[in-house]
Amino acid sequence: MLPLLACAASIPGPAGEASVASADDTAADTAAELVGGPEEIDPSDAVFDASVVHRIDIEIDPAAWYDIQYNYAAETWWTADFSFDGETVTDVGIRAFGAGSQVAGKTPIKLSFDRVVDGQEFRGLEQLKLDGSTQDAGFLNDPLAAWVLRELDLPAARMSWATVYANGEQWGFYVVMEPIDDVFLRRHFEDDEGPLYGTWDWRYGQGLNPITWGGPLDWYVPQTNVETDGSDIVAAMTAVASGSDEELAATVETEPFQRISATRAMMGAIDMFAADGNNFYLYNHQGRITMIPWDMDADLGYPGYFINAVEMGLEEPWLWSHARYNPVTGALYSDPLYARTLAQGWDLAGWVDHATSGPLDWATIDAKVVECASTIHDAACEDSYHGCGSHERRVADLRMFLHTRLSRIAGAEVADCPGPTSLSFSSGGVVVPPDATYWGPGFVVNGEHHCNGVYAGAPATLVTTVEAGTLSGAVGQHDWVQYCSGTSVFSVSQGGVVLWQSEAVGPYASAVPFEVSVAAGEVTLSTTLSGNCAAASWVGVGQ
Repeated sequence: MLPLLACAASIPGPAGEASVASADDTAADTAAELVGGPEEIDPSDAVFDASVVHRIDIEIDPAAWYDIQYNYAAETWWTADFSFDGETVTDVGIRAFGAGSQVAGKTPIKLSFDRVVDGQEFRGLEQLKLDGSTQDAGFLNDPLAAWVLRELDLPAARMSWATVYANGEQWGFYVVMEPIDDVFLRRHFEDDEGPLYGTWDWRYGQGLNPITWGGPLDWYVPQTNVETDGSDIVAAMTAVASGSDEELAATVETEPFQRISATRAMMGAIDMFAADGNNFYLYNHQGRITMIPWDMDADLGYPGYFINAVEMGLEEPWLWSHARYNPVTGALYSDPLYARTLAQGWDLAGWVDHATSGPLDWATIDAKVVECASTIHDAACEDSYHGCGSHERRVADLRMFLHTRLSRIAGAEVADCPGPTSLSFSSGGVVVPPDATYWGPGFVVNGEHHCNGVYAGAPATLVTTVEAGTLSGAVGQHDWVQYCSGTSVFSVSQGGVVLWQSEAVGPYASAVPFEVSVAAGEVTLSTTLSGNCAAASWVGVGQ
């Protein structure tokens, strides 16, 4: 397969021209030589080339576009012409989609190439979705989480990015998403013969728990033309709740459930199947129910629930979800399949080791963030909904989250760091261990990693004993809660004399270096606070 989140390297693929669904034969032959043969060419790969920002043009009646953007809850179908990097498809069905992500002026968009013209496709795709990423200013959570899952050979949608123009007007920056449909099923499972189910909007919190209200189709919506009454889901629920191990294995593909849920728990997913029973599809694959993840913008440190994501336990991830309830029945949610499979001895630790030696290796995933953020930076900064400042802050938060979360899972600093500083710090006479933080001996300020220092929740005063000579380091402030306000001022003093004082330092600023001459004896490091950003650090302090 071609790399589908390259970000820093072009993906070979057929050159687009003004046609509906066929690629240029010569370009396809050239691409085939690059990747090993024509059987490996998928014309849709070019749509999900994440090494570039694509351009999408939608030509539509202005009244219809207004309805999609401002009467989005109706999800009325309209007809439009669609162009992707200059390759045009006419008479395409278009409507709003989504639930919590629907907002006036930048609602998610669903495109159906065969709704108006029967059998029409675009590069082998029947549908395409455009997510405004209104809940993720970084535009990275969904694509990166899906990339991690695909790298682990788990089913997840391919994604890329595009600037969308409506009737020639630049409208916004979007995540281009591969829909979970029969085309997806054939590509991942080599068949689409079983029922595929989505969930009704705002009816989450059911999962594979026994149904106590309504029937299976009151919770799960058939997504393809395969006829079903939902009895296969009820059979899976029964097998999970009370079936023998053999009955469970015959009814549910437990391994994908566990691998997907454990991986998303590692990514701090507070809004997923194993957390609150949300954001997934169920597919009857050759008689057994399996799961396909979806909508992962609340993975990787969702603003407002950062601590939940950092601290999420891998054995009972539902305990950390803010939405751990069933909005219809009011019942607290848990994932009985996850719990039962762990009780059967599923090797969670082995899977964690596998994931963290692969795409969730900190250096690997951090480099991927940097590459992808660089690719989309300028286009994201032009987005009228979020703006440049929000995008750059979210990228910094994402890098901080990954370092923090993966260090916490490992129980040690994940970066390649030397030991903590040789200086000993105390506060109020109590020794402050250099690793007494979420970050271990390392610190992240505005996405920059620093190997040693002391975390000092502002306001704070630290004391250390030094030899005569030079004391140096840097200071910085985290936005641990995210979107806090205020600044900190850092100072170094000795014998009542201030040797150095910083300007006011706010969150998302690079660490500010200092270097002062000191006499032998005690030195005081002080941090004041204005506002509520009570997360400050002295990093790399030493002689």
